[in-house]
Amino acid sequence: MKPLVLNFSHQKGGTGKSTMAYHIAKAFELLGYKVTIYDLDIQDTCIEYNKLREVPRDNIKNIAEDEELIQVIEDAKEDEIIIIDSGGFDSSLTRLAIMGADINITPIADKVSEILAITNKYSKILKEIEKATEEETNTYVLLNKIHPFARNFEHLESIIEPHKQMKILNTIIRERAIYDKALQKGLTVQEANTLKGHEDASHELNKLAQELLSIHNEDK
Repeated sequence: MKPLVLNFSHQKGGTGKSTMAYHIAKAFELLGYKVTIYDLDIQDTCIEYNKLREVPRDNIKNIAEDEELIQVIEDAKEDEIIIIDSGGFDSSLTRLAIMGADINITPIADKVSEILAITNKYSKILKEIEKATEEETNTYVLLNKIHPFARNFEHLESIIEPHKQMKILNTIIRERAIYDKALQKGLTVQEANTLKGHEDASHELNKLAQELLSIHNEDK
């Protein structure tokens, strides 16, 4: 497989970018891939999660400079997956991540305020990048932190569908207490196999990983 660069991106914080980056990395590892997380956020959330582990992992790194990010993307190797956790703000660094990624992922909850945040603001960033690079720039919208009983998302689909630069992923990540409980010790939900919700959360993350790999393979 050619290298896969995934970028969790949104111009606002609190949408679950870091949590998803941290956990999807483990899902890819369980599928046999070499994975590195690059934390672009000034809060260093993924790095701080990692510090909570009894033995911190060595595949979570910080990037603060544009040139360093460019080098990381250019040096990506076969069968390697690079996961970028972009900050919840607009900058040259976060725009470089959008441009350099094979797949951009924008997590949102199923609330009108969050939907409007990406269709009114984030979409403008994508259009500006597309205009500057003269290359198609899009993102895959991930329904994240969704109530376990929520089933109807027509209101969301009707707002997002007119935006050609946005596609909704089939996988839905449900809101589960296990995420916070596992992260108290720097663990992923896949590792926290004694906690309630382990199997369901792990299944959703595996499904997301498989969907992203399928998209990547289709784009070859």
